[in-house]
Amino acid sequence: MLTKTPFSASSRARSRTLLVAASTLVLVLAGSAAPALAASGTDTGTDPASDRTYYSSKTPYVPQQTPAELQAPPVGFVPVYTESVARHGSRALSSFKYDSLTTQVWEQARSEGALTELGSTLGPEVQKLTAANQKLGYGNLTGQGATQHRGIGSRVVERLPTLFAGIDAGTDTVAVESSGEARATASGKAFEKGMEQADPLIASHLPAAIAKRPDTLYFHKEDINADYQEYAESAKVSDAVDAIYDQPRSHEASREVLERLYTPAFVDRLAAGAYHFVDGGDGKTTVDNEVDAAMMLYNLYIIAPDMAEEVQVDFDRYFAGADAEWFAYLLDSDDFYGKGPAFAGSDITYKMATPLLTDFLDSIDARLAGSTTAATFRFAHAETIIPFAALIGLPGSTQPVTPDAPYSYATNAWRGETVTPMAANVQWDVFRDASGRAIVRMLYNEREIAFRSSCTPIAPGSLFYDVSEVRRCITGQVADASVAPPSAISDPAAPAAGGTNGSATLAATGEDATQRDLLIGFAVALLAAGAIVLRRNRRHHTRPTPANVHGHDVIAFSGPRGGTSPLR
Repeated sequence: MLTKTPFSASSRARSRTLLVAASTLVLVLAGSAAPALAASGTDTGTDPASDRTYYSSKTPYVPQQTPAELQAPPVGFVPVYTESVARHGSRALSSFKYDSLTTQVWEQARSEGALTELGSTLGPEVQKLTAANQKLGYGNLTGQGATQHRGIGSRVVERLPTLFAGIDAGTDTVAVESSGEARATASGKAFEKGMEQADPLIASHLPAAIAKRPDTLYFHKEDINADYQEYAESAKVSDAVDAIYDQPRSHEASREVLERLYTPAFVDRLAAGAYHFVDGGDGKTTVDNEVDAAMMLYNLYIIAPDMAEEVQVDFDRYFAGADAEWFAYLLDSDDFYGKGPAFAGSDITYKMATPLLTDFLDSIDARLAGSTTAATFRFAHAETIIPFAALIGLPGSTQPVTPDAPYSYATNAWRGETVTPMAANVQWDVFRDASGRAIVRMLYNEREIAFRSSCTPIAPGSLFYDVSEVRRCITGQVADASVAPPSAISDPAAPAAGGTNGSATLAATGEDATQRDLLIGFAVALLAAGAIVLRRNRRHHTRPTPANVHGHDVIAFSGPRGGTSPLR
C-alpha cells in the first residue's frame, strides 16, 4: 500500500494574534473555510484521522438558520411576496451504474480470492443498496428528500406568518413550478404538504397541478442553449477535468481505498488495465483502472446518506477522511468546470440561467403592480442551482480559473456540498411600506446573506435592499415603477474586460481574481509564520480540520465570479 502524502496545515487559530488575523483574512477572502487541497495533489490539509465525511453535491440538506435568527424588517414594512428556486431533495442513484460496476469489480476479486476481511462486507452492502434503488426507482425522491422539502415549506410559513395569513383571508394564490422531472415535481408536492401542515388554510390557494417550466428550471437541456451543450462535451472541459483526475494523488487515494478491500496484487492488475467492466445500465460508463473503480465506490458512499429511510448500509467505513476529501475534490472539479464558475472570461456555463433571473425579477414587479400571485416556488436540479448561483454571485460561486491556475481546494471556495447540497435553495422575500417602497432580502439554504458587493443595502449592516437596487446591481437595468414590468432584461453575463495586468475576472462582474489570490497568498504566509511561532512554544500542535472551520460559505465577498454546467 502506498504511503499517504504528508499533510501541511496551520495550527489552531486561537492561541496567537497572528493566527487569528490570518485566519480571519482567509475566511473573508475565500468566503469559505474549506480545507486547502492543492491542485498538485500533494497536500490535502486534512487530519487523516478525522471522521469528517465528504459527500460533495450529494450532501443531505441542513437549514443554515432558523426564522427566529433572521434580521427583522424595518418598522412599517410588511411582507407582500416570496419566491424561491430549490434543488430536488435527496434522491436515489440516477441509474444502475455505480452499483453495477462496483459489484462487477467485487465479484471479479472474489473469484480470484482477492478480498480482504473488510472487502468481504462490500458485496452484500452493494446488493442491499441496489435492491433499495430498484424498489424506490432509480432517480426518484427518497423519503429523506420529501422530509427536507416538507420542512422548508413549513418554515417559509413560520418565517412569513402575516403574508400567509393575508393569503388565507383573501383570494391571492400560490404558484408552484417544476422542471417537469419526477423528483423535482415530487419535491414540490412535499413542499406543499409542509406549508399545509403549518397553515391548513393555504391548501385552497395552491394550484391544482404543479406547472412544468423547463425553460426556466431545466434550461441546460433547451435547444436555445446548444452552445452550452457543445461546451459541456468539449475537449476544453474534459482536458481540464482529466488533468485533475490524472494527478498522482488520485492514484494514491484510489489505492488506499481499494487495498482496504482487495489484495495489493488485484489492485495492481486494476491499475495496469487488466480488466474492463461496463455498467449494466446504458453501457456508457466503464471501469478501466483503479481510479475508475474507486470513483464508482465513492458514488455509492455519497448516495447512501440520502437513502437512510430506504436502506441501512455503511459505506463510510470504506473511506478515510483524507481519501474521501480527495474524491470530493475530483467530483467537484467535474461540476466546477461543467456547471460552475469554470473559465475566466467566459459566461457559457451560467448565462443560460438568465431566464430564471428574469422570472425572479419580473415576478416581483408583477406582484408590486397588483398581481394576485403572492408566492412562487420553483423546484429543479443542481444543473439549475449551480448556474444561477454563479450568475447572481452567491458565496462560493464567484471565482473562475485560468488554464494556468486550475481549480483546487487550496485557492477556490467552490464546494458542491455548500453550493448545491440536496434541496439547496435560494429564497427572496419582498416587503413594502405604506409609501409603496419595496425592499427584498435573500436567503441561501435558509441563511440570510447579502446580495453581491455591487449592491447597496438600505442601511449599513442591513441585509435588506431596495427592489430597484437589486435589479440595477444584478442586471444593470433601472426599474421604472410607472410602467408595466419588463418582459426581459439586458444580458448580465455579457463578457467584460479582464482585470488589470491580465488578472482573471468572472464575465459581467469585472471583479479582479488576481488581487484576491495575492491577498490569499499573503494570508497563507501569515498562517505559516504563526505555525512556526507555535511550534517553538508547544511540543504538539493541532490543525484546524474541516469540521472546525467548514460552513463559512455564507460570507458575502467581492471576488471574481464564476459560471456553471449540468448536475443531477
